[in-house]
Amino acid sequence: MDSLISLFENDPGKTFAYFAVIITIFSLVIIGASFYYDYLNKTKLIKKISSFERSLKDMVEEFRSFEHLFSEQKKSHEEYKFILSRIEQEISRLADSLGGDKNITSAISLAKEGYTVNEISEKTGIPKEEIEPIVKYHGNS
Repeated sequence: MDSLISLFENDPGKTFAYFAVIITIFSLVIIGASFYYDYLNKTKLIKKISSFERSLKDMVEEFRSFEHLFSEQKKSHEEYKFILSRIEQEISRLADSLGGDKNITSAISLAKEGYTVNEISEKTGIPKEEIEPIVKYHGNS
């Protein structure tokens, strides 16, 4: 403590000036270090931002590919809906002619047993024009 008092007793103006210079130099060093630290942080942030921008562009491209994929799936879905409606119409048509199908089934069975077109027509009531292909494909000829 005596040495500190002796510094100010000999030449207080000079001592005060030294302290002011030391504090100024110390402040400049601290300010320079903080600027350098900010520079490093900004560099890191710029790298992160550019990385995020690339990732964002990649995500946009992925979303565009998903959009394209979904539009193609929508087209396929529409085609399937059309096909399904056609199948439903066919099922409805077949359900309306179910009674005739029983006769066709019995005509096929009779053709496999070896009956002729006239005999099958008499037993089932189906016209001969419809029985001829049945006998041709299912008969014992």
